[in-house]
Amino acid sequence: MEPKVLFAPANVVPFESSYTLGKKVSAIQILPPGEDGIRRLGLITQLPEGAEVNVGGPGFNDRTVKVSWEGSSYFIFLEDLDTVKKRVASTAIG
Repeated sequence: MEPKVLFAPANVVPFESSYTLGKKVSAIQILPPGEDGIRRLGLITQLPEGAEVNVGGPGFNDRTVKVSWEGSSYFIFLEDLDTVKKRVASTAIG
């Protein structure tokens, strides 16, 4: 079975892949669900250059993607995921 892939204009990012950020990247933290079970957005922060992020799914629109880093989830812009940079790891599903 082929890995799920996120398609966006001029970008193709395989889910469950890891990338090393080549620069500081702005990110919106995704907070854990509250008592009502709804996830909320946290503060806008910056992920550091050299951070190894794991792509975990689609973003909130076609220009963003969900990633995890150091135990937290974030939305970042696809353009900030420089797919030309060294890919750290890729996990095939199946």
